[in-house]
Amino acid sequence: MGSRVQQNTKLLSIAAFDHLDLFRAEAFCFSYARHSHTTYSIGLIEAGLSGNYYRGSTYLAPAQSIILMNPEEVHTGYSAEEQLLTYRMLYPSVRLMEQVASELHDNQQFPYFKVPVAQNQILARKFYELLHALEFSKDQLNQQCLLVDVLSLLIIQCGGGKYRSIQSNQEHQAIGLIKQYLYEQYNTNISLEQLAALTNLNRSYLIRIFRRTVGMPPYAYLTQVRVEKAKMLLRQGMSAAETAIAVGMADQSHLNRHFKRMVGVTPGQYRLSYFRE
Repeated sequence: MGSRVQQNTKLLSIAAFDHLDLFRAEAFCFSYARHSHTTYSIGLIEAGLSGNYYRGSTYLAPAQSIILMNPEEVHTGYSAEEQLLTYRMLYPSVRLMEQVASELHDNQQFPYFKVPVAQNQILARKFYELLHALEFSKDQLNQQCLLVDVLSLLIIQCGGGKYRSIQSNQEHQAIGLIKQYLYEQYNTNISLEQLAALTNLNRSYLIRIFRRTVGMPPYAYLTQVRVEKAKMLLRQGMSAAETAIAVGMADQSHLNRHFKRMVGVTPGQYRLSYFRE
């Protein structure tokens, strides 16, 4: 693929998402030879300036830009300035992208990104959240919701896709079923497929109507339920470490992060307010 000088590179493959590859790097002057991928190539420039020769033209991507390349299309890649370039790449398979596109709309065409570089801060922030969750989260509902949501947004905003219209008569029953399921199964590793089977809705549509009605996606609502359950257990005297496991969190640090974000104090501080020695 060419030569480059780089630091702190990492490659991760997630078999559960059709062998979805993630790559991140901090690089100084580097250059890729012309090449192509059988997958889509979606990247986030975190710092520096990336250059790419693609479709007969040169494109520059500054920090917070999203790079979008279709399968089998030849391109290069290089640092456009003599400074540190930090970037992350996601390589979803054609099958995965087609599956997401088919859930958006019955008549959705083969996903095709029309622009090689997109500058959208909101989309970039969501994309970063997805990349972080794929690398570090152990919550599959979190990963699945973010993956479907972000790929859907990319197809809609950069690939000319469109959403299917929402049928209001489906909303209330589906939302009620999902909420009840999340309350009952909060301490298990819930999947998006389970919620889709429960409501007979596809994943993309389910996320859209839940967020429109409730104000947050299902994984965020599940986190809220877990924090409320954690408060109850802490008031009963359970330790923070035991509480994290009891409510389905990966570990105590996971509980600490979400608990403080929602309650304003750590689980330990919350417990101490009820059990002062």
